[in-house]
Amino acid sequence: MNKEAVNYPDHLSVTTSRVFNYPQMDIFDAWTNPRKLAKWWGPNGFTNTFNEHDPTPGGRWRFTMHGPDGTNYKNKVDYIEVTPEKIVLDHINWPLFRLTATFEPIAGNQTKLTFKQAFANAEDLEKVKPVVVTANEQNLDRLGAVLAEEQ
Repeated sequence: MNKEAVNYPDHLSVTTSRVFNYPQMDIFDAWTNPRKLAKWWGPNGFTNTFNEHDPTPGGRWRFTMHGPDGTNYKNKVDYIEVTPEKIVLDHINWPLFRLTATFEPIAGNQTKLTFKQAFANAEDLEKVKPVVVTANEQNLDRLGAVLAEEQ
């Protein structure tokens, strides 16, 4: 699929935010370091096998999420933008979505992470919305645990 042809309307998005007591670069590193990312990506009980991970603009991320029930979920992601302030990626297999993660430094060494998934169509959003809201919160819980473990 031609990613330029996909429209990701703002009204078809799910947004989750969390303030972490870690500097911006620690959060960014947890997103771009494959060893760390593999530990926290996905909801509770999931593990990951990365086949390819190039977190640069135009880079690819190919991985399989392994569910706690043994189901494997193959994922294809293309990185659009990667800076310490923002990562934008396109999930190019079903469900189609653009994920934008922003890393905003706030007071002290805190960082506000905003995690926005904009879906290509309303049907896909409706199918995954009952799961995605809770899964994203669990994702951020797991990220917090990895950040604490790395200290």
